[in-house]
Amino acid sequence: MAVISFMTTKGGSGKTTGSILFSTILAEQGASVCMIDADPNQPLVGWSTEALYPSSLTIIGDVHEDNILDMIEEQSAKHMFVVIDLEGSANLSTGYALTQSDLILIPLQPSKLDANEAAKTLKFILRQEKSSGKTISARAFWARTQAAYITRSTHDIGSQFEEAGIRFLKTSLIEREAFRGIFNYGRTLENLTNQQVPSLKKAKENATSFTNEIISLLKENRT
Repeated sequence: MAVISFMTTKGGSGKTTGSILFSTILAEQGASVCMIDADPNQPLVGWSTEALYPSSLTIIGDVHEDNILDMIEEQSAKHMFVVIDLEGSANLSTGYALTQSDLILIPLQPSKLDANEAAKTLKFILRQEKSSGKTISARAFWARTQAAYITRSTHDIGSQFEEAGIRFLKTSLIEREAFRGIFNYGRTLENLTNQQVPSLKKAKENATSFTNEIISLLKENRT
């Protein structure tokens, strides 16, 4: 069992997209996955109402500070992976989830605004780590980037975060029509078609690499 939380204080950063890609790929590989929608906007619940996704994926909403710890414990006993899409604010619900997580993932776009928001997220994680006395593993990842190569501005922002102790995943989530198609058509990458979205194969390769790196990191953290 592993608990993975996606967190950022900035909307539109790729948090929900990243959590869905990771969860659906694992579920389609046969893993039992529960997604907990802790965002007040309930993006996962909204998607799931009409979406076509694997039966091995469970999506739960209506989560708040009074029940999130019990929910994580309950679902962790039933599923191989519990993936939490956290709300974008530093509150008790988020703090509780962080202390129960094996890995925190912070999406970041190459802009000063995103960098500032990600820095706020990191500070909150560090406060939770100190207050709980528990080491919390966190990684940032580039999301919705325009290309696979690293621009000068992206490199500069990344260097600042590395110096502050935030390590990055090697895999970035490239901006792709197929990722938007997950929401537009209510599908996963596996059941989208080339007629619906272009470059579907590349999108699948990108998302699979992203998922595999996270799994490798979870295994590494347990050794």
